[in-house]
Amino acid sequence: MSNLLGANFDNVSNGFGLDIGSRGSGVFLIRQYLDNEKPIGLNLELRFYDVKGENETVFYDYYTGTYQSISGKSLLLCPLFLGINYYPFKDKIENNFLPFLTSRAGLVFILDGNDSGSFSQRWSNPTFKISPGGYFGCGIDFKYVSSSYVSASVGYEVLPSDPSISSDLVKGLLIHIAFIRSLK
Repeated sequence: MSNLLGANFDNVSNGFGLDIGSRGSGVFLIRQYLDNEKPIGLNLELRFYDVKGENETVFYDYYTGTYQSISGKSLLLCPLFLGINYYPFKDKIENNFLPFLTSRAGLVFILDGNDSGSFSQRWSNPTFKISPGGYFGCGIDFKYVSSSYVSASVGYEVLPSDPSISSDLVKGLLIHIAFIRSLK
């Protein structure tokens, strides 16, 4: 990875995190490559994102003692994104936080199950598709130990919508929180 984009990516980190978006939520794994001298970093991210229906409502059924969902979706998105972080204030801020701008793009793997029935009925024969997607935003890395930090960002995501409705893309707000530790 050295000398890619004119940078020497000598600091490698791994992490995991949570996503909260306009149309669902999920978890992700991330690997980051940072340059100790230049204000850029590369990242590779794999998300598991559960999409909620626009009118989906969860309620507690007192007769059965369970939670039920109305107008639910059985849609799982697995984006695999390659991205870049730009740190405009690197080595200019003396505290333990570092603002950044980020942009990520890649492929989104889509599993679309039935929208009704039991869990096994919903996922017994899902359709599989691949579509492009992306994310851009801004955030802050909060270093709390020399080799660990929390990265929080807010941005705009573009993901494929439910393939059974249309081929349009879903756009919306995304809150992205990562817990990252350097490998060194």
